[in-house]
Amino acid sequence: MPTPVIICDDSSFARKQVMRALPSGWNVDITYCENGQEAVEAIEAGKGDILLLDLTMPVMDGFGVLEHIRKKDLPTLPIVISGDIQPDSYKRVMSLGAVAFIKKPVDPVELTKILDDFGLLGILTKQVTVDNSQISFNEWCQEITNVAMGRAADLLVRVINEKVELSIPHVSLMEQGELEMTLNAATQGDSFSCITQGFIGGGIAGENLLMFHDTEIKHVAKLLNFDHDQLEESTEIELYMDIANVLVGAFLKGFAEQLDVSFSQGHPRISIHTQDSHEILKRNSAHEKNLTIEINYVIGDNQISCNQLVLITPESISSMKMRSGEEIF
Repeated sequence: MPTPVIICDDSSFARKQVMRALPSGWNVDITYCENGQEAVEAIEAGKGDILLLDLTMPVMDGFGVLEHIRKKDLPTLPIVISGDIQPDSYKRVMSLGAVAFIKKPVDPVELTKILDDFGLLGILTKQVTVDNSQISFNEWCQEITNVAMGRAADLLVRVINEKVELSIPHVSLMEQGELEMTLNAATQGDSFSCITQGFIGGGIAGENLLMFHDTEIKHVAKLLNFDHDQLEESTEIELYMDIANVLVGAFLKGFAEQLDVSFSQGHPRISIHTQDSHEILKRNSAHEKNLTIEINYVIGDNQISCNQLVLITPESISSMKMRSGEEIF
């Protein structure tokens, strides 16, 4: 009799990755869920003796699913597979009853070992329900972004020793006018500081923009153990650059590794105390349209909001599709 397994992730690309990582010959009946609410309903319907669960999802996230499982004492064995690899996230999911935590992209050897350790494999007789949903380029790009930003947040947490909240990244092809509106929405018309840095490699080129609200500079100083009562402009630049070096460096490394490329990075530049989003984009985006990745980090107990825009040239898209190893549209 096949083992009922739920694979829960809002990304069809990630669901396919997990499905492919299952042990060859494992007799399973797979239910695919796109959010936590669907997973809970599937568990309650008896479709998930084993739950392979993402954390960052719409409707109900993975933490909410684990809390619901514990509260209702639902019969399932949850294994978390997530790009959010911060120590606090690991501690939280394990305290909520997860039996294991695997970082994205999922390692088939690691997953097989965990399943075997719990005696879940039984006799292997190949029978897998395949997820035949098509993968869009934007969805694939969103998933590799999810992994890269998780690594960036994890590194920053280890530096500042405070939690970083992550949200679902947004991927779209934007014209200059749309980019300017997006930047204005991120900064809310307030004075902001922006660190920009170009990158190129493997036929892929782009620009990274990292933005901070200037009203939060004292919180940033406190986070990095600076005297926030006496801040000169040179100190503010140093503080912003310290966070940018960690976040941007780790993000681009994680992004590049999944594309099997190595990025050369330009020298970072900073625009301090500005409200001119048009000028920022004029200097850093020479294309009418860009593949745009929007990311938001909320840093520390003081909820410092940090917005990241990754602008990738339209000429890079074909190289990215070629390196995806997937049939994407």
